[in-house]
Amino acid sequence: MPTAKCGGCAKFLSPLDAAKCNQCNGLYHRACVCLPSTGLIRTAWRCPECCKNQVRDNKADTPVRTRAAQVEEYLSSEEVIDTSTMGCTTLDATSHLSPDLADELRLFKEELRKEFRLMHQELQQLRTEMAQLKESVRTSDERMEGLEMRVGSLEQRLEQQVFPEKGSLENTIDELRCQLNDRDQELLLNDIEISGIPESRDESALHLIKILGTKLGVNIDEKDVVHVERVGSTLRNRVTNTISAEPTAQRPRSISVRFTRRSTRESLLRAARVRRGLSTHDLDMNGQAHRVYINERLTRTNRQLFYRARQAGTRSNWRYVWTKDGRILARKEDGLKAERVRCEADISRIFG
Repeated sequence: MPTAKCGGCAKFLSPLDAAKCNQCNGLYHRACVCLPSTGLIRTAWRCPECCKNQVRDNKADTPVRTRAAQVEEYLSSEEVIDTSTMGCTTLDATSHLSPDLADELRLFKEELRKEFRLMHQELQQLRTEMAQLKESVRTSDERMEGLEMRVGSLEQRLEQQVFPEKGSLENTIDELRCQLNDRDQELLLNDIEISGIPESRDESALHLIKILGTKLGVNIDEKDVVHVERVGSTLRNRVTNTISAEPTAQRPRSISVRFTRRSTRESLLRAARVRRGLSTHDLDMNGQAHRVYINERLTRTNRQLFYRARQAGTRSNWRYVWTKDGRILARKEDGLKAERVRCEADISRIFG
């Protein structure tokens, strides 16, 4: 904002608050030319210097006016609009008013004072309530911090006490599962499982076992067999008798055999290991030749475990993975110790 100098005191002033002379366009502080600090200024106002230089008509009867008289003339002019505010000058401004109007102004001022006092009291009460609220929030924060510390301490104690017990319980459960599986496998020590023999509707499973024993050089009598049957769904890949007598099954069900003596089972397994490559043609069966496999019968758990162990052994280049008396064994190379696989954890531990 541009600034100018006062024509009276030669100090800088703002043109917006200055009094401007209508004749010389000079700017003056209101105080320097005895003008009120508020209110409008006449458009025809002239500075004292221009008034001094004005040509007089030499009327000797005209008294010399003082600055106070000039101010009074200014205030009585029609071009001035009074915009004074309530303050210390209000009392002087109301001195010339009528008594009724003065009383009304005094009552208005008293009401304003009362309102201000009420507002002040409410503000003080609000501040007090705010302080109480801050104190309550601080107390709640301290209690929350205390509760969080207690909960953290309890969780830490719980982890220290429960987690070791949980690990011990899991180990105990795994060991019990292994023991139950071992006992179930012991019940199958006299059983074998034969797979690859095509299935027909009118077949005799006992007759097939006798023929198989004869081909392997093991004499199997009817009294040597406790139970023999096909295991699995009866509708899966059943062979249908056709004119050409060609079997249509690709995955015939396995035959489960339980012997009265374990020695008979062992003799049949040894003969099957010697006679590798046994097929259905060796059993005088028509149709396409299929390999016949004779293995120990395993529990479902051991059967799945044996399958995963063979896969892991193949990936890790282990040379031997086999079963003996229902136990799953693995050996990496000739001359090394055989490792027993009892659970999934053993597969990760042995094969890596």
